[in-house]
Amino acid sequence: MTQDRTVRIQLDATERAALAEWRSISGTPEAKRALVAAHPTAPATRFPPLDDRVSMSLTPEEQEALEEWRNRCTDPIVQTVTDAVVQHRFEQRGIGLPRPEGHLAKNLTSAVPSGFQTMWSTPRRIPVHITGLLAGATFGDGFGLARFQGEPTPEQPDFSSPLVRGTLFVAEAVVRAHTRLRRTNEDAIAEEVSAALAAWRAFESGRGVQPPRVITGYLPARPTGIEAVPAEAHALVLSALSLWWGGADQRVGRRPDEPLLDLVREAARGQYESGFGAAGLLAVLLREIPERGLASALNHVRETARNLGSADPVAHAVVRAVELRIEHVNGDVPLEDGLTELAVPGGITSALAVGMFAAACASSSTEALKVATVHADPVVAGFVCGAVKGTAEGAGAVDRTVWRHLEMIAEGVRQLASDAARELGPLPANTHEWFARYSPTSTTRAEQPSDVVASAAPGGKSVMNQLPPRPVDPPIDAHERFMGSMLGGAMGDGLGYAIEFKDIEVLRRDYGPAGVTGPVLRQGVARVSDDTQMMLFTLEGLIRAHVARRVKPTDNDPVPEVQHAYQRWYHTQGRDWLTAGGPYAQHLQRPDGWLITNWELFASRAPGSTCMTALSNFAQTGVFATPQRRINDSKGCGGVMRAAPVAVWSNDPAEVFYAAVGTAALTHSHPSGFLSAGVLAVIVHQLIREVPLREAVRMARNLLTRWPEHEEQLQVLDKAVALAERGPVSPEEIAQELGGGWVGEEALAIGLYAVLATDDLREALLLSVNHSGDSDSTGMVCGNIGGALYGARAVPADWLGTLEMRGLVETVAEDALAEFSPGPPTDPGWAQRYPAW
Repeated sequence: MTQDRTVRIQLDATERAALAEWRSISGTPEAKRALVAAHPTAPATRFPPLDDRVSMSLTPEEQEALEEWRNRCTDPIVQTVTDAVVQHRFEQRGIGLPRPEGHLAKNLTSAVPSGFQTMWSTPRRIPVHITGLLAGATFGDGFGLARFQGEPTPEQPDFSSPLVRGTLFVAEAVVRAHTRLRRTNEDAIAEEVSAALAAWRAFESGRGVQPPRVITGYLPARPTGIEAVPAEAHALVLSALSLWWGGADQRVGRRPDEPLLDLVREAARGQYESGFGAAGLLAVLLREIPERGLASALNHVRETARNLGSADPVAHAVVRAVELRIEHVNGDVPLEDGLTELAVPGGITSALAVGMFAAACASSSTEALKVATVHADPVVAGFVCGAVKGTAEGAGAVDRTVWRHLEMIAEGVRQLASDAARELGPLPANTHEWFARYSPTSTTRAEQPSDVVASAAPGGKSVMNQLPPRPVDPPIDAHERFMGSMLGGAMGDGLGYAIEFKDIEVLRRDYGPAGVTGPVLRQGVARVSDDTQMMLFTLEGLIRAHVARRVKPTDNDPVPEVQHAYQRWYHTQGRDWLTAGGPYAQHLQRPDGWLITNWELFASRAPGSTCMTALSNFAQTGVFATPQRRINDSKGCGGVMRAAPVAVWSNDPAEVFYAAVGTAALTHSHPSGFLSAGVLAVIVHQLIREVPLREAVRMARNLLTRWPEHEEQLQVLDKAVALAERGPVSPEEIAQELGGGWVGEEALAIGLYAVLATDDLREALLLSVNHSGDSDSTGMVCGNIGGALYGARAVPADWLGTLEMRGLVETVAEDALAEFSPGPPTDPGWAQRYPAW
């Protein structure tokens, strides 16, 4: 009886909506899955349960389902396609969730998108299909190799054949080709894949070729199992999997599948050219499955195979496989009989036909692999069967019982699946780090064995040497400088937040004579403070103000929108929205826009009392504070630490100075509290436009002197410039000359000094935080300036990998670059993401 009792549980709005969805179909096989799949995509779009939690009674069954929903990760490695479809339907209803994002960073992407991007009607499913393809192929390969070699043992952690290892080589090449397409409009997928195939063959031969950069460390030092795979299967199956990701251009006057088949033929040329049809047909099938479903995709492939001609044995086998599948579904042909007939040709032809047939007819991936690997070459048939089944059903439907024997290779699969899903999805990354990671291949002949390179292209000419060289040190453009300012600021905040309030002697005792030499991690993460949170809300307010200005060109004041953004941030700090929103809450029952939906921002990270009091005052009065209408006498650093984003507001530095002063004065009424913000914003503004640092400081100084009550700020600014002439000095000297950074003019001075006195961003950031003062704010200011000076590439990659909310910072910065570009987004999704008032 006790198990039948209901329990009252606190649920937020999204959890209540998910539970309602589950209850609406309770008792059906889809019920529990619907609740599990209702979890929004990352970054999380659920509103944290601060002001909307409601106590509800749940049965034990509902408790179990809800607990699974709460605990299940959004990683597509555990999701099925059905999960994704249900989740998409749930999101489209808008129950407690924002609408889809729309086409973001539109102006930063290629004007000629790949066929992959144009053919998807449900972008929500992209990661599930891509991950399912890789996971299914990996599992199928391991299953087949186990049958070939005997049962796996714990002593075989790399239980995979060259097909999977090669898939990682070529998969990375496809992502690289797609980034190249977006940046240059150059369709180089065949070149990139050919180069990857050559590098993979050299790697398998043990001739010292390194794995692709992205998957270094995921491949064994000594490849094993190459003898288990028929030679003709290598390049062909890999080409099929990879070129599916690239899609197919729909050229006028051509059948839709011809360009894709041409790509397969071109990539495989010089390497098993006689069997390109197998790869091409598999490529077409995998491309069509997500949009058509497996059954319809098979029918489409049958027509494509017929167009290749009856004389092609691979085409004939594929046509027969589809026909047998229809006969099996109708009950006319037993599964075993169909497999026996398709296994007759032998080689890759039978492996392809058997793998496709088994995947289409068997009820589960394990059952499909059991029959496929008995009737044809076990490794190739398992690989094909797993790829088809995984693409059709998602990685969550793959029985991964042997994945414990694939620990190393599985991490490579996960990494590339995640990156491919992002690159080929609706919102590809536009950061310098991303383009550096997937830059065009530039391997030289000297780096490859001559016989391997010679076989990579017709006539013995190396495809690798035909590729344009990758610039060693590409120029830093304005986009990278702005991204660097935002990431550098957050990184400086992350460095300083962990040691804030610690005296320099304590730092030396705990971390050594130099103090901290890198991020101090908490649970593996470099946490950021309220400085980064408010920087993001400032930038969001500016974006929304610019959207409003596009609607109404006479609206040139961003301060009201930024005030609105700050009230949303105030809500994240544990304040009920109806109380925190003030006059804005009279129009909205809950805060709007996309940024507020990210739960990470609701963490309380020692918010400044001045900011909290000022925002509470506005919530109660609805009156904006200005340099003339002052609400306190605070010159704390809370105004300057969030000012760098204002650099994007205008091309006119004077207007930038004015806007930054206005946003800082919303909370800090002392002149040094808001004038320091104007100085920082103009310095970053000038650096983004490639003005030398000292010239940028001079411009900001000149604008500063036009404002009344500037003397205190000017004096400390000049001290910072003078101190920098001496180079790095001790923390004691920094404190003596510039103070502790607790107030606006001092935080600006220390951050600026650290950049002026050093030659790289790493050294500057360490200098800016290793002192006895307000380390997170001085680190933030230093990172804002140094990141704009050196670009995003200068932020240490090992530090950046630990930075909390890094993806959020990058996304909002990219959105700002899109909005403030000559061709900002105009689709409805953008207006929902950044609604204008």
